[in-house]
This record gives sequence, C-alpha cells and structure tokens, in this order.
Amino acid sequence: LAHWDTRPRADGPRSTDSSVAVTGANDGASGVAVLLGVADVLQRAPPPPSLGVDLLFTDGEDYGDFVEPYADVLIGARHYAANQPPGPKPVYAVLFDLVADKDLQIYQEGNSVTGAPEVVSIVWEVARDLGYGRTFVDTPRHTLTDDHIELQKVGIRAIDVVDFDYPAHHTPFDTIDKVSGESLQIVGEVAVGLVRRESR
Repeated sequence: LAHWDTRPRADGPRSTDSSVAVTGANDGASGVAVLLGVADVLQRAPPPPSLGVDLLFTDGEDYGDFVEPYADVLIGARHYAANQPPGPKPVYAVLFDLVADKDLQIYQEGNSVTGAPEVVSIVWEVARDLGYGRTFVDTPRHTLTDDHIELQKVGIRAIDVVDFDYPAHHTPFDTIDKVSGESLQIVGEVAVGLVRRESR
C-alpha cells in the first residue's frame, strides 16, 4: 500500500512557509510510483492464480495533525480496515512511503518491528538477497504513526518501509529534483521480490 495524498500545509520542522502545500514528490508520489511499477511487472508476468496481490492506494494519510486520536489522518487506511472486501484476508501488508530519496537508507520502523517482526525479517531478507543490504539497514531507527498502524489494529501484519531521514519532509521543497529513479528501482525490485518469494 501507499498513500497518494500530499500534506495541505508545509509545517515540517524545516519548512519556511506553512501557508503552502507540500509538493509531495517523495512523500506520497514515491510509494504510488512503486505500486504502479509493481502493477506493470505483475501484468507482464503474473503470479500463479493461487496467489492474490492487492494494491491499496490510500487517501487522507497526511491530511491533518498526527495527534491522538489521529481523527484527521490515516483516513483511507482506517476506512479499508473497517470495510475489508470479502474473501481471504491479506497474509501481510507492506506500506511504501518516502522511498525515492537520492540518499536512500531505509531503517526498520519501530511499530513494524513490534507489530509484525516476522514481516520485517522477510522484507529485509529479500532486500539482502537482491544485493540491497546497504540500502535496507538491518536495525530499527524511528517509530512512526502511519497507515500500517490502522491495518495492524484489525489483525493484518503490516509494516512501514520508509526513509524518514528526508530533509524536505513536509516542506515545499519535496520536489522532483530530490528524488531518484534508482531508489525507486531498488524498492520496486524488493516489492516484486516479495511477490516472487510467495509464489514459490
């Protein structure tokens, strides 16, 4: 899953003007770009019929204030959690957020390590097997409230794959010149690698 919305106010700690919106080249667009790339790969080389792959694009992740009870953020993920479609439930879920930084380093996120440690292990193992162990750093760093929390609340083993050390986060400077196609390629290969792993 990924959120496609951008923040209406650039109120990050490094922002100089909170009256403007966040452009969202990385925070929002990067996760969506990964999912669109995964969709393209899976259309060309589908997994076996026994393996379903759901791509969830959420809205309202970044709309309001990240203050409990989080009523005005994580809106799309909360709606999905409360209105899951019929049929088999997800085996696990991976949220891709802020994954196109030119200086990409993805540490393990604290609520993911606590809520779904086995999924963290799977993702980081796939990254290592693909040669991306230096990008997917095998240690926790930040603990974040993000869309994966709403899925965890309903029993879905969900984790957050996020490079939170991004200087332009929640600023008007989150623009296309700060992101990297190579970073998107790395994360996209890991995402497809997860599907291929489950296809064995």
